[in-house]
Amino acid sequence: MMNLNQQMRLDLMKMKRNNPLIHVQPCHRVALLTHMHPDGDAYGSLLGMKHLLSQRAYQVDAYAEADPASKFAFLPGFAELKTTVNAAEIIYDICIVLDCGNAERTGDFQLLLKRAHRIINIDHHISNTFFGHVQYIIPAASSTSEMITQLAQDFNILLQPEEATCLLTGIVMDTGSFLYENTSAATHQAAAHLLDAGANHDLIRFHLFQNRPLQNVRFLGYLIEHMELLMDKQAVLLTVSDALLAQYEVAYEDLDEFISYVRDISGIELAVILKEINGDEVKISFRSKSWLDVNKLAAGLNGGGHERAAGAVFNGSLAHARRQLLPLIEACFTGGSCV
Repeated sequence: MMNLNQQMRLDLMKMKRNNPLIHVQPCHRVALLTHMHPDGDAYGSLLGMKHLLSQRAYQVDAYAEADPASKFAFLPGFAELKTTVNAAEIIYDICIVLDCGNAERTGDFQLLLKRAHRIINIDHHISNTFFGHVQYIIPAASSTSEMITQLAQDFNILLQPEEATCLLTGIVMDTGSFLYENTSAATHQAAAHLLDAGANHDLIRFHLFQNRPLQNVRFLGYLIEHMELLMDKQAVLLTVSDALLAQYEVAYEDLDEFISYVRDISGIELAVILKEINGDEVKISFRSKSWLDVNKLAAGLNGGGHERAAGAVFNGSLAHARRQLLPLIEACFTGGSCV
């Protein structure tokens, strides 16, 4: 069996033969999309690609949810993100979808996909559905931002500090600051290349790790006090309602840091957080530590992701989602199937 670094070398050989950037021409109008509720890699890859292509195409527009109070608002180009789309929008020659496992997860921006002449799908999720006209999927990559860094190198594109900062942010967030097992030699090489290109590591470190809002710390205390320990203290479950988020004034995008914190408790293999999106929809996030394949667990709820990080969207209440989830967790820990 190949190790991660051997797989990455094979994927890089494939990358040099099939670089999707070759489809972008100077006359093209290009739209960039990512998934709903973007995380660091989604924003990093989206904005990194926007900066990278802005000198190579006639028009490049990036679409995403963009709260001005987001912890990622420091990223170069964040204020230029387009947050809405309507039927009067231009028809793009190319629509590039980044870090998104299926077309439905682009949410309201699907209209752009339906009208684009060509769709390019660039992603690292093993659960990707291979939608679009051109698919470029590298599951062994740590992040979509790492993939874009390597694509730019292969295309001999000289990176500027703006895109380098965005792409390094994506890598840092999806690798847990290079702690997760998806970190390979190629990941460190990509990060080194971005630093050489002028990525502002001090800016990234401050905004993402040294500028935590006081209400987030208080909310973490609440979650620890109310967390559920399951399967003989091998699994932990957090439940977050809209009302709770409003009470503590915590941003939806910050919830990932809380699930990572409780996953790191000694003896815990699986951490799960149920996040109410609205009254009849729940986002379920999974994180595991060493042996449990949460991509398979998420698949039991029509979701997906990676072996150690995955998610799903459940149509129903928090209570209903919990009732559906608990038997799946029990099956994973008792020798049954996770799906």
